[in-house]
Amino acid sequence: MSGSFTPAGSNVPARVTFNSGTIDFGLNRLINVDNLKIDVKWTAVPMYVLNSIKMAALARSSQVVTINADLMSWSPEIDGLLYGSSTAGTPAEINSLDGQPTLQNPVITCYDSNGKEFQYQVLNAIFTEDSPTLTQEQYAKWSISMTAIDINIVYTQ
Repeated sequence: MSGSFTPAGSNVPARVTFNSGTIDFGLNRLINVDNLKIDVKWTAVPMYVLNSIKMAALARSSQVVTINADLMSWSPEIDGLLYGSSTAGTPAEINSLDGQPTLQNPVITCYDSNGKEFQYQVLNAIFTEDSPTLTQEQYAKWSISMTAIDINIVYTQ
C-alpha cells in the first residue's frame, strides 16, 4: 500500500454496536446486559541500549483483560458461579468458598445497527466483584466484574 493516501474527507467505515447484549457461560444464557465495558490493557516497557539515555524501543507487556457489566436480570445460577457453591433445597443456600472459583470462558454477544453479531470470547475469567444495588421503588441492579487471561473477538463480515 505504499504511495497511497486516503483522501481528506473520505468516509470512515463504522459498525455501530447497539444497546443489546448477552453473556453466556457454557450453554447457559444467564443474563442480559445493560451496560458493558471491556478493557484490554498493556503495560508499556521502555528498552534502552548501553551508554544511551534515549529509548531504543518500546514494547507491550503484561496484558490484562477486565469486563465490567450492569445486569438487567438476576439468576441464582449467576450467584452460584460468583460465590463458588450452591445447595439445593428449601431454602436454597449459596456460600462463598475459600479459595479460587472455577475459571469461566464466558461469551459476550452484541449486535450492530444491521443485526450483525460481535462476540467477545473471554478465556479463563474469574469474578472479581459482585455488587447488587437494591433501592426503594426501583428495579434492582447487579454489577459484576471479571478479570481474564485472554480475549478473542469474532464478528460477522
